Amino acid sequence: MNALNTLQKGLTATLITTALLTTSCSTETSEVKKRITRDMVFNTSLYDVRLADGVPLNIDVSVRWKIEDYEQFSDQFQSPDDYDSLVLAPRQLELANIVANRYDDVDSVFTVQRKAFVNELKSHFIGNLGESGISIKEVIISDVKFPHTYTNAMEQLAMQEQELERIRKQSVIELEKSQAAKVQAEENGKVTMAQAEIDAKVQRINAETEKSIRENRLAQAETQKQVSKLETQAQAERMERLAEVELKKQREMKKLEIQQQSERDRLALEKQQKQDQLAINKQKGLDELVMNQDLQMAKICAENPAYANYMVNKELASKVQIAVLPSSGDASVFSGLLNNGMQR
Repeated sequence: MNALNTLQKGLTATLITTALLTTSCSTETSEVKKRITRDMVFNTSLYDVRLADGVPLNIDVSVRWKIEDYEQFSDQFQSPDDYDSLVLAPRQLELANIVANRYDDVDSVFTVQRKAFVNELKSHFIGNLGESGISIKEVIISDVKFPHTYTNAMEQLAMQEQELERIRKQSVIELEKSQAAKVQAEENGKVTMAQAEIDAKVQRINAETEKSIRENRLAQAETQKQVSKLETQAQAERMERLAEVELKKQREMKKLEIQQQSERDRLALEKQQKQDQLAINKQKGLDELVMNQDLQMAKICAENPAYANYMVNKELASKVQIAVLPSSGDASVFSGLLNNGMQR
């Protein structure tokens, strides 16, 4: 009798539970049918997605999906959240690891292959996440996060490259200054040598003049010893010689002044020509440097349309004082691209 009562109580409880479950499932199905008239969005972060070299990535993914067959979906899942957690999340991680394993190293994904990696992830998700009765309408890879140790190392490397570039430019400037100083020193030395030669010529002329004066004085003394009748003739001869000496001196001085001025003009012209040539060579080097930088920038923009778009947006934003960042939110990527492009 007790056993029968126990059995009856158990059957009653079972029936009540079954009725409650049926009511709950019916209610849940009704709720599903009411909620699946619009697109669903599932946001998740995939952790430890390994590349072929074993480096782990964290990937933020948003999937927009829609239930096409309501009855088929409600037979398998109680709610869209169940489908997100039970199917989409693990399947995304599986597909992401399959795609990541095709890329050999983290350096390529961080730089030149990042866009290809993201596009392949999106394509692989769109082609393999859906199933019968469910369509995947859009996949958004909002961020690809690299290990902090790796990004810190890349930032330090970029800073080192920028410092090396600054040192290189400073060395070029110092070399140009040194060359200009060397040319200036050479020109000053030539001017000094020319001035020394001119001074030596002047001293020689003065010595010759003094010698002539001494000879004239000796001749005058000798003449005074002669008889008085020769005094007038000696005086005349002395005056004539003095006049000749003075004329010769004036001619020599005039000639020397002309030569000195001519030499100074020639040295000044040569100095100006060399300075002009130095300025032309310097400007030519700067123009070539600017042209090479423009060519490298054009090459980088051609290889990276996203960076070209960023530069255009940045230029436009500068007119209205608005900050513009790349869509990925990681400006250091383009800095690395720029520095690598300039090194090549």
